[in-house]
Amino acid sequence: MAADATGTIIYQGQSGAANIASTPESRIRRNLSTAANGCPKPNFVCAGFAGLINQSTRERALEILGEIFPGSKIQVEPDFTAAYFACPEGTDICVISGTGSLVCSRHGDEMKKSGGAGYLLGDEGSAFQFGRDALRQFLADPSSASTALQTSIQQQFGTLDPGDIVAQTYRAPGPASLIAKLSKAVVADFRDGAEYAQRSVDRQTEALAEVTARHYRKWFSQAEVVNVCLAGGAWKGSTEIRAAFEAHLNRLISPAVANVSRIEKPPLHGALTLAFMMDQRN
Repeated sequence: MAADATGTIIYQGQSGAANIASTPESRIRRNLSTAANGCPKPNFVCAGFAGLINQSTRERALEILGEIFPGSKIQVEPDFTAAYFACPEGTDICVISGTGSLVCSRHGDEMKKSGGAGYLLGDEGSAFQFGRDALRQFLADPSSASTALQTSIQQQFGTLDPGDIVAQTYRAPGPASLIAKLSKAVVADFRDGAEYAQRSVDRQTEALAEVTARHYRKWFSQAEVVNVCLAGGAWKGSTEIRAAFEAHLNRLISPAVANVSRIEKPPLHGALTLAFMMDQRN
């Protein structure tokens, strides 16, 4: 996304994945080039990358963007920073639940985060974790799976054969994003009263609320009221997941109170805000 000095959007493009830690470099270069094809030459560029975990990945991101936008001033940040800057003014804590999950807040010029760690080691309450609960339920007894779950499995794997599904899962270049797409079936099954979905929603939202409560106690322990903004696809279309998370969080931080709201702008707008801040500093 590109904007002129007045904030008017003058270009938008899109392409595939660009996780700086896990997407093959040739694919990152191709996808970013495709997304930027036709964009006017920018003065300032800020990118929010998934997988920006250390100095090595930061330097790699800067190198790739420098080739795509020669002569531009470039800043790279983790994707959660962009999400935070897209939240409404007054937000204390941003709780992200997409394919993965993470909790973050801004303190001076620094971003502090809790959770994350990827689908193998963390990502509590993420779409991946909901999707995995759905997939395990299906594999345990395919014949008893709901129509919503069978439809979702068929759409993502092209088959209902358990052996083929397991093989595809382990062969997938991005198993987390593949499985995360099954999370919508959990919401549908939750609404229909499926026991596994009830357990999944309760367990996953409580786990993410625990990460958020730890973040609150570490960085906002004196605050009686904390403003929490929810970002990421796992919150979309499911008031049930939000309500369960909000109830667990308020229980865990009591007597403090969490005011919980949904993000109104895509995180990409947060990256654009950061680019404007670069302009102001220069």
